[in-house]
Formats: sequence, structure tokens, C-alpha cells
Amino acid sequence: MRKYQPKHAALIVIDVAIVLLTIILTCFTVGYLSNHKIIMTLLLCLFWLAAILFAAILLPGYFSRTVIYISPSEISMKTGIIYVKRHQMKTSAIQYVSTITTFMSKYTGLNFVILRAMGGTMVLPFLGVEDLREIEELMRNS
Repeated sequence: MRKYQPKHAALIVIDVAIVLLTIILTCFTVGYLSNHKIIMTLLLCLFWLAAILFAAILLPGYFSRTVIYISPSEISMKTGIIYVKRHQMKTSAIQYVSTITTFMSKYTGLNFVILRAMGGTMVLPFLGVEDLREIEELMRNS
């Protein structure tokens, strides 16, 4: 049984994207609402609190609790932040395997494997390139 976890580089990329988006929203808010100080301050607090919540608490919790197990007979994934969700799929039931790799995926870790079976789909998120190729090869041979 093989164990896979999301690549930590994907968490860093998503955190940087959240901070950049928050900076852009801050610039627009200051630019357009500078005459309305109370509304501007409330929106800035809301944007930065949401960014801190996602980047520092929710996403690291999701990445640390997501685990994928692959055996010759089944694939299971355990994930969740507040509650634990388990997905299981028999490898004999898998009909299609799709992979998604993004630009610079070797460094970003934004790679996904989509497993489709009759009546269900399982997405294996944020894998490293080596893990993605290994899972693809395992699914091809089973």
C-alpha cells in the first residue's frame, strides 16, 4: 500500500495567490472608497481577515490532513478540516483516468488525478509530478 500526500509547494503557491489577490483588492478599495473611511476600513479588515483565515489556518489544515492510500485492490482518500471525509474506490471499477498538470507543475505541485468509475468520481489533489506519474502507471497496469 502506497501513501501519498499533497505537495507542500502547492500550499505556498495558493498562499501567495491569496496574498496577491488581497493586495489588489486593498488597492482597489483604497482607490475607490477613500472618501468613505468607515466602509473602506471595514472592507479592508474583512479582506485581510479572510486571507489570514484561509492562508494560515484552513488551507494548512486541509493539506496536513489529506492522505491518499493506493493498494492493488482499492484507492482511498481521507481529507477534511472540521470533519473527516473518506472516499474509497475499487481499482477494478475505474473506467477512466485523467490527469491535470498546470504550467510549471514540477515546481508548483498543482497536479490532479481524476478517477472516474460507474457512478462516481474521485479527485486526487495537489500531487507532485513523480506521484502523478506513479499513480498514472499504477492505474494503467491494474
